[in-house]
Amino acid sequence: MNNFHGNNIKLERPPALAADFIISAANFSQFPEPRFAELALLGRSNAGTWEREGAPFLLADLPGYGFAAAPKAMVAGWRKLAEDYLTARRPLKMALLLMDIRRDPAEDEFGLLAWLNELSIPAWVIATKADKPGQSEKAKRLRRIREIFGAHSPLERPPLPFSALTGEGRDALIDALVHSGLLRMEAGEL
Repeated sequence: MNNFHGNNIKLERPPALAADFIISAANFSQFPEPRFAELALLGRSNAGTWEREGAPFLLADLPGYGFAAAPKAMVAGWRKLAEDYLTARRPLKMALLLMDIRRDPAEDEFGLLAWLNELSIPAWVIATKADKPGQSEKAKRLRRIREIFGAHSPLERPPLPFSALTGEGRDALIDALVHSGLLRMEAGEL
């Protein structure tokens, strides 16, 4: 439930979810041991570890890609770290591709989705900053994002509008990921 107090918005966390920071890994050797189902956050800017009572899972916030205003060697190191994680045969259940709803998908996103498909990692586009456009513009942007991806890398599910500011999309994301059983570990997965 959202409580609105003037311009201050307080988002309450459902009692079934709790998050703990585990580690900020700079290389492959620092990745946590694969003990739980995992989700990866990918995109130009990311956020992330959720734990559900009785069924913990790891939310891995991978380095952003593409436009970073950092030395090329540093950006290359971030890209390698993300690649190492995605190809490490972890119990990765899905990748969430975060992208600003106000811009069109670009080659980075098309290539990333194609690569995730090759790795058999399901992906879901999360259209962030959904509070920025008005309702009709938001609907147009979501259609456009889906159409553009459809011409390059068809999406398995429609993009989810999401706003960290208003909480839009939060419950839909939690329901789809946590309560659907998607993150349930199968015997012998580890």
